[in-house]
Formats: sequence, C-alpha cells, structure tokens
Amino acid sequence: MVDSNSNTLRGFMNADIFLGNSDASNCWTRQMKDAFSDLQNGTVYRSDLLQCRKLKFSNLRIDLRFRHQAVWREAHGQDPCSCLKMSVAYHNWFALPERPVSDARAPFVLPEYLKMALSKSVMRSVARFRIRGHGLKSETGLYGRSPDRSARVCNLCENGDSVQDEKHVLFSCIGTEHSRH
Repeated sequence: MVDSNSNTLRGFMNADIFLGNSDASNCWTRQMKDAFSDLQNGTVYRSDLLQCRKLKFSNLRIDLRFRHQAVWREAHGQDPCSCLKMSVAYHNWFALPERPVSDARAPFVLPEYLKMALSKSVMRSVARFRIRGHGLKSETGLYGRSPDRSARVCNLCENGDSVQDEKHVLFSCIGTEHSRH
C-alpha cells in the first residue's frame, strides 16, 4: 500500500495514521502499533508504520516467531509431573523440535502420524493424547480445580503413588502392560 499510486488510498492511510497517533483505538494503525509493542524491534516497526515506510518482513517474522515461542521457552526444563500446566507436559513429552526463529521455513514440522494412512478415529485419538484431551486422571483429577494429588493417582495398577499421566500409562503402568507388548 505504501507504493500505491492511488490518491484515495494514500489519503486513507494518512487519515488512519493521524487517528493512530490520537487516542482512537478502533483504527488499523493503532491496532498495529499495539501489536508491535512487545516485539524486540517494536519501536522500529512503529516508526516505519507512522512514516509510511515498508516494514522488513524478514525481521518481523523473526520477532513474531520469538514471541510465539515464549510459552515453549517457559516450559523448557520444567517437570511435567510436578507442574500442572498442559504446556509443560506437551513441550517435554510430545512436542516436535522447533526450528530456530531465524529459519525462513515453517517453525514446526507436520507430525508423522498426520502423514500416514490412518483412520480418522486413530488420528483423533493420537491428537487428543498429544494435546492432553483425554480421560486420564492427570486431567480429570484437575476438573475440580484442586491440585490434590490423590485425585490424579492411577487406578489401573497396584502402584498407589503414581499419577496417571501419559508417561506413566505408556511406559510403567501395570494395568496397560498388555498393550505395550
């Protein structure tokens, strides 16, 4: 739009930029300025926007990716068994490796099970398992919003002190051992 030869479009952009510098919150420029606020180079993007200069999208993509991956950086290294956040369990047990923020390709690779010729029900079950949308006690025990560990203990095996989470059910639960062999 910056290179447009339309007087109408340029007039519209100038009016929107004028509104963006005022207290008006319902204009495109103000929304963009607010979106840039917590980016690493946010002041540069705001300045370019207000002066009708082209944004360097390669840098903007890197900053947006860095902001997007903040939730995974926070989850890195935390113990999924002691932390009740879904993002921690997902990142440590199921997440695919991330590409560096400066990589021009997509940040994530499509999971292999989505490329296989599996039935919809199997794909749905695997996806639900990966995003913790299942009926294991690690989730259902939290429905009452109580962090009480006893509500999440496995009821399938004799080991009365193990939380019934994905890792336990897949690798150490005696009640699901027949499915592993």
